[in-house]
Amino acid sequence: MKTKSTLRSQPLTMRCTLHQIPRLPFTRSRRTSFLPASRRSLCAARQIQGPIGVEEFRKQAMEKNEPLLIKGQQEASQAMTKWFEFHPVPRTINKTAVALSEHFTHPFDVKMVPYELTVPTWRPRGFDGDNVDRFISWMAKTQIGWPHLWLSSYLHDIKQQLGDEYDEHHRFLRFEAPISLMSAALRYNAVKVSFQRVTQLYIAQAPISDLPATLQGDVATPEIVLKAGKGDVYGSSIWLGLEPTYTPWHCDPNPNYFCQIYGGKVIRLLPPGLGKSLFRKVQAELGQTGSSTIRGDEMMQGEERTLLTTKVWTEEAPEEMMEVDVSQGDSLFIPKGWWHSVKSVDYKGGLNGSVNWWFR
Repeated sequence: MKTKSTLRSQPLTMRCTLHQIPRLPFTRSRRTSFLPASRRSLCAARQIQGPIGVEEFRKQAMEKNEPLLIKGQQEASQAMTKWFEFHPVPRTINKTAVALSEHFTHPFDVKMVPYELTVPTWRPRGFDGDNVDRFISWMAKTQIGWPHLWLSSYLHDIKQQLGDEYDEHHRFLRFEAPISLMSAALRYNAVKVSFQRVTQLYIAQAPISDLPATLQGDVATPEIVLKAGKGDVYGSSIWLGLEPTYTPWHCDPNPNYFCQIYGGKVIRLLPPGLGKSLFRKVQAELGQTGSSTIRGDEMMQGEERTLLTTKVWTEEAPEEMMEVDVSQGDSLFIPKGWWHSVKSVDYKGGLNGSVNWWFR
């Protein structure tokens, strides 16, 4: 999405505090599989302790027109307490596992929602096979009755679009399937070691308005969104996925109020001018003139994804780059036109959930 916003005259680095990103071994860093190690210090967005009200938000975020992390704001608290549950998993390496609760699935289980599936080519040494294929086989053998037997065949047919041969890049698909597919994947992951789990299966940007009425109340539009600006709400979404989850480098034409309801995400940001320059640099290196529209397929796989990741998430990132850790219960205000990319903190097939509203 394009914007004509320009940079503020004050240098970004003057408005930042610095923190060091630890460089840890691949197998031990909580960000390792998805966040390349870096020795550089990055800017950290301003943060305040919540909860805060409309006037404080307007003063601290809207008027300053820069990112603001609100710790413990606890938006969508009903979703945090009602949508997820833990249950014991006997005779496995996992003591407990998270699942979507009956409160969430009962009115929503067969609802078709938009999914994204990214199939990575990396496998541990000595490990043969494809985890998505293993999951498909597991559903066919261990789940009884509809929709699970149907889901096994359905996902198999969808995955065939990728072909039998993978290249060196990620392979990416968009499709619609029932919410019960995510429920089944969580059950499968609960009984598997980390390198056997399904990952990067993402219910991405599903409109809150498509939820059953009983669930819409759990993610009611925050008062901040309704009253801090003009009261115009342009859209809202839920994001539920199996880590690692990823949103490519993009900007939005309206302010974004982003709330984490399960797990954690890390977000990197640049103001409009610098963010656009980085994007255009990537396009020039690829010999392209692509759009900055959110979540384009070309941004999710192949050379563009690889180069965007390098320019945003490694030491090649501009010195003005901001990084923000958003934990469960936190909210992040992203101003209109600010470029950003989003990744889950963890990567081992766990559940990650967020909601957001675009408004002005």
